[in-house]
Amino acid sequence: MKTFQTLINETLEADNLEELESAADLFQFGVEKGYYNKRQAVEFNNTYWKVKNRCLAFQIGEEVKASKLDIITIVSNAPNEIKDDRSELMNYVNGRLKALKGKITGIK
Repeated sequence: MKTFQTLINETLEADNLEELESAADLFQFGVEKGYYNKRQAVEFNNTYWKVKNRCLAFQIGEEVKASKLDIITIVSNAPNEIKDDRSELMNYVNGRLKALKGKITGIK
């Protein structure tokens, strides 16, 4: 079993969601076997979401022309329930970008 710090470092280096999910599966296996404690689970969860938000933002950024920092911020603040549904996340990001640009109609 990998040391916790090695697993965290490899998770931070994940370039896509498949690598990230592999790291999550490996961590889950370690938790089930009792190799990691609760503090480490919290740290891994924080690292997981940071990397997942970054990967999702880069995927969305390929289709949406906007500032990468804006997209990362929007994806990071999106509800977790929609992060697994690409079309719903895309609609959310587009809506937030329109709000940033002040193009929402119907608000007076």
